Amino acid sequence: MDRKKTKTNRSDVYETIYVATHPTRLRILIRLESDKVYPSKLEEMMKVDRKNISFHLSKLEEAGLVTSEYGLKTNSKSRPMAVRYYSLTIKGEELVKKLKSVLSELVNY
Repeated sequence: MDRKKTKTNRSDVYETIYVATHPTRLRILIRLESDKVYPSKLEEMMKVDRKNISFHLSKLEEAGLVTSEYGLKTNSKSRPMAVRYYSLTIKGEELVKKLKSVLSELVNY
C-alpha cells in the first residue's frame, strides 16, 4: 500500500514540475514572485497575448502553484475596475526558489 502511495506522490511531483517548467509558465511564476499581478499587466510585462496568459494561469492554478482573488484596479484616469489578481501559493513560492536555484547552478556549470 505504501508503494502505491509513493507512486501517486511521485506522479504528482512530476506533473507539478512538468506544469511549472513550460517556458511561459516559468516566466509567469517568476513575475509573480515579487507581487500579485492581473493578466493584462502580465501581458504588458511579458509581451504575450492575454488569452495565452490566461490559459497558462489556469494550468498553474490547477497545479496549486498560483491562486487568484478579485480586487479593484484603480488609476487616476478612470473609475475603479474589478480585476482578478494572481499570486503564488506557498507551494508555488517554494517551487520557484528551487527552480531558480537549479537553473542558476546549470548556468554556472
